[in-house]
Amino acid sequence: MLSRRTSLRSAVAALGVGAALALGASTPAFAANEGDHWLYTPNCTADQKIELHPYSGVYHDAQAIDPTYLGGSCEFILTDNGRVIYDSFSGAQSPWYYDGPGHTICAKVIEYNYNGRGTNYTANGVCN
Repeated sequence: MLSRRTSLRSAVAALGVGAALALGASTPAFAANEGDHWLYTPNCTADQKIELHPYSGVYHDAQAIDPTYLGGSCEFILTDNGRVIYDSFSGAQSPWYYDGPGHTICAKVIEYNYNGRGTNYTANGVCN
């Protein structure tokens, strides 16, 4: 037979687990790669941004690439499942792209002809 103290501990533990489950069900899940991911070549820098955005009332990841330094001939690319969805040589941030189920978005920065020597540099971001 359980003592009163053991019964109370069990009841409190069960309430704690129930509360954690209830709170967890109402908040969106966070992606492992959420945040800022920096891509660097010698003369090009970009911030790969991964954030939660609401889509039809449900939170899913969204991605954008934000060039922050263009000191050379810099190309900023986002792909989704291997298909190019954004490709720019400008310093403007890309639109936000849905990165929910069925999507794998990757970022890349390419710097062409570094110092006029015909050398290209590539920086690959995370794929999420």
